Amino acid sequence: MKTLQKSAIILLTVFLAFVILGFFLNKQEYQLETEINRPVSEVFQLFNDRDLLSEWLTEVKSFETITETENKIGSKYKMMIDNDGKIVELIETLTAYKENEMIEMDFVANWMHKSNRFTFEKSDKGTRLIAKYSIEGTNPFAKSLFLFFTKSFQGIDSNNLDRFKTFAEKRAFFMEQKNEIEIIN
Repeated sequence: MKTLQKSAIILLTVFLAFVILGFFLNKQEYQLETEINRPVSEVFQLFNDRDLLSEWLTEVKSFETITETENKIGSKYKMMIDNDGKIVELIETLTAYKENEMIEMDFVANWMHKSNRFTFEKSDKGTRLIAKYSIEGTNPFAKSLFLFFTKSFQGIDSNNLDRFKTFAEKRAFFMEQKNEIEIIN
């Protein structure tokens, strides 16, 4: 009986320490980047084409507009994501947008708040895509939990960036053709 009481006290102490840790943790942040052999304008357009999203973000099962603003900032979308067989709803809000330069979005789902900022820069190869991520739990338990899962989130985001690079470099891109008039003397 004493062994059971000691075990219960130890487990309770560990659990409380874990939850208390969450009161002192800030969001977890990391950065990834990749080079894409396409011009910035094409990469930006492909990245923001909602109709093509599921071609490189295969977990996305549906994407629908909640509200959309003229300048895009403040627009809200609902995404249904397959997370290992469990469908999770994410609400995405665009918090910053500058065409061919940058897009920033916040995601909220259950215990998670995540911010993604993507910057598109011209490089020798075409485009340098710099992705900055921050993630935090919405309560002390989730904050503590995400501390231990940051590497998992980083791996998922790295995989998504790699899939986008592959998608963007293989995808045919059709620019609007200009009609040229030939003058014959």
